[in-house]
Amino acid sequence: MTEICRAVTNLLVQTTLRLDDRLYRAAKAEAAREGISLTRLVEDGIRLRLGTKPASPGPYTFRVLSSPGPCPTDEEIRRIADEEQLAHDLKKLGLPPPS
Repeated sequence: MTEICRAVTNLLVQTTLRLDDRLYRAAKAEAAREGISLTRLVEDGIRLRLGTKPASPGPYTFRVLSSPGPCPTDEEIRRIADEEQLAHDLKKLGLPPPS
């Protein structure tokens, strides 16, 4: 049986930030302690500063793709993205991936 998955509606932007070296290292360490990516830590910090919640899905239209198995939940997709970002960051720093 093929299950129809709804598309993820959050749009992502990649950017470069210039940060004080000590602030960057402290943020990386905090993200590692929490088991999240630096991206997630920065997003959470911006939301706290702005006093906003994650954006609700807008009136976007996306192609519908079929999946041979159960669709991942939004939280599973976020977790996978965080794990991939963390692995990428650790690789750039020359550190082993988390076990």
